[in-house]
Amino acid sequence: MTSAEGAGEGFRTFLTLRTDGPHTSRKTVTAVEEEVVGWIRRLDGFVSSRTHLGLDGDVVVHTVAWRDEASARDHYPARLGEALLNRLGPTVTLRTDLVGGTPSPGVLGPAAGSPPGLVCVATRYVADRAAAEAMADLLRRSGGWKKDFPGFVSATPYISPDGRTYVNYPQWADRDAFEAYMADRRNAAGQQDISDLEVAPPDLLLCTLVAETLAA
Repeated sequence: MTSAEGAGEGFRTFLTLRTDGPHTSRKTVTAVEEEVVGWIRRLDGFVSSRTHLGLDGDVVVHTVAWRDEASARDHYPARLGEALLNRLGPTVTLRTDLVGGTPSPGVLGPAAGSPPGLVCVATRYVADRAAAEAMADLLRRSGGWKKDFPGFVSATPYISPDGRTYVNYPQWADRDAFEAYMADRRNAAGQQDISDLEVAPPDLLLCTLVAETLAA
């Protein structure tokens, strides 16, 4: 798998599909990828697509990089949600709120450009755009140590159009790199500053990347 993640994107969406367990999640991954090949990758403005499987086996996250926000809103995710519900029935719960945002400069690690072994979709809720931009700035300021951390791929922040949702998308080469990163005291030291900007508990989804598709 060759990663072109982030190249040419002006907006990214994160769609979470919750299932009744690993068996349904595997079926969901297959169904999502068939829809990607069948029509999503041919949509105007589509740049790339990634499908992730949550570590607990009951979540699938489909993220798409688009040329701009308008491209994301024209056909997606309503058509995908309808297709999956027709295929899989009530065993899949589609989140009604599509999380998405414009990318802001992030941090590249020594493993940048390599396909990740583990990613986190970290959705955080803030009061306004100023708070979201402050959170993105916290990420960039942490780059002093993250850019050299073994096995760290990258972290890109996304800020929603209304400025009240912030999504961080960090990636690691493998589980060992992730665990070492989380155990590092420099990571723990920055958590309070993040929490101070939040107005609600975050949604943190640890996943493996299982498929990636580029525009046709």
